[in-house]
This record gives sequence, structure tokens and C-alpha cells, in this order.
Amino acid sequence: TALTFRESDHRCYLKSKRGGVYGPTVTAGHNSMNMECDNSPVTNLRGGVVGPTAVAGHNSMNMECDNSAVKNLGCLREGINFAGADLRNLVVADEEECVKHCRDTEACTSLTFRESDHRCYLKSKRGGVGPTVTAGHNSINMECDNSKVDLSCVREDDDFPGHEIRRLVLDDLEACIRMCRDTEGCLSVSYNDDQSMCYLKRKEFDWWEEKSTSNVRSTNLNCLT
Repeated sequence: TALTFRESDHRCYLKSKRGGVYGPTVTAGHNSMNMECDNSPVTNLRGGVVGPTAVAGHNSMNMECDNSAVKNLGCLREGINFAGADLRNLVVADEEECVKHCRDTEACTSLTFRESDHRCYLKSKRGGVGPTVTAGHNSINMECDNSKVDLSCVREDDDFPGHEIRRLVLDDLEACIRMCRDTEGCLSVSYNDDQSMCYLKRKEFDWWEEKSTSNVRSTNLNCLT
């Protein structure tokens, strides 16, 4: 599938792999070719093993990329930090540039942008390992569900005990459900109205597992009949 010609003695080396076994090297007096090659113009300037870093004098490209306009800023959660599950962090201009770096990075599904120093944290899990309310941090899942919240399955004065992913203070039950949607592995929530505390849960609960608790409302994201 390839060959190398050595000028000094006109020796021809026939190869079984395109580019040889270990890839090409720059060697004076050696000329190489693949039996088939692509000489078309390069037009596609994805992100290494652990993601991109800002390094002067280094220019990188993915062989396939998405340069379309950023259209998922509707998934932005202001004042929320998707903590943990970091792939890489780097300084960027704004959330939009951070989204573009996530697009370019293998396994990046979410990000957090810190306003104080414009640092962009690329994440390998939706919602990180669990969201926290943190001023000056804005987070995005690359895909999100902003549809209307269905409250028809809410259990009044019932708590779903245990199996917590994260707890955080939020305005209401609807916000709690939206945060569960944003968190990988979240299947249900309990919300304490007295404390405005949202409990994200990694389990779907059946009716016999509920615990009667005043001023606590609970629901599975997918209703169980």
C-alpha cells in the first residue's frame, strides 16, 4: 500500500501500511508515497486525548469539525457550577468560545464558565458529578431539555428517602425538576418547601418506598403507574 525510495543506492522498500508501521519521519535522501493519497485542499482546521490547551506557537485541528453558529446558549444555567468530571480547562473569551472547544473535544458533554478569570471547564458528564449553586459560574449541557415541566406525578407530603446525587437550594419544585433533567443519572427529586431545598435522586421510587413527610413534594422524572 506504500513504498520508500532511497536515493543513495536506489533501493525500493515496499510497505504493507499507509505511512509505514510507525508513521513518517523526515529523512534526507528518502522519498515515499502511498499508492492512494488525498491531495485535495485542507479545509477542516477534534481535541487530543485529554482536550485542548492554549499554547503559543501550537496550532491544532480536527479532521472533522463543526464551525456552525453556536445555537445552544438556551441551555445556559447562570449561577450554576457543574462540579467535577473535568476533561480540561483553559482561558477563553466567553461562554460561546467555551462551547466551541467542547465541540472540538472527544467525550465533552457539558462545560462550566467562570466569570472571574474566563476559565472554561470542559466536562465528561452531563451536569458534571452534580450541580451546585455558585455565583459567577455559568454552565451548559451540550444538549438539554427546556420543555414545560409536568407536575402531574408530584406526590404531596411524601419524601423519596436516600439515593442522593446532590442537594441544592432552588426557587421551586419546577427548578428542581429542571436541574434533575440537567444531571446525568438523575431519575427523581424531592423538594422541601420550607427550606427551598432540592434533592436530586439516582433512583426511581415506587409508592411503597415513599416516606410521609410534611411540606415535602416528590416525583419521578418518568411517572410510574
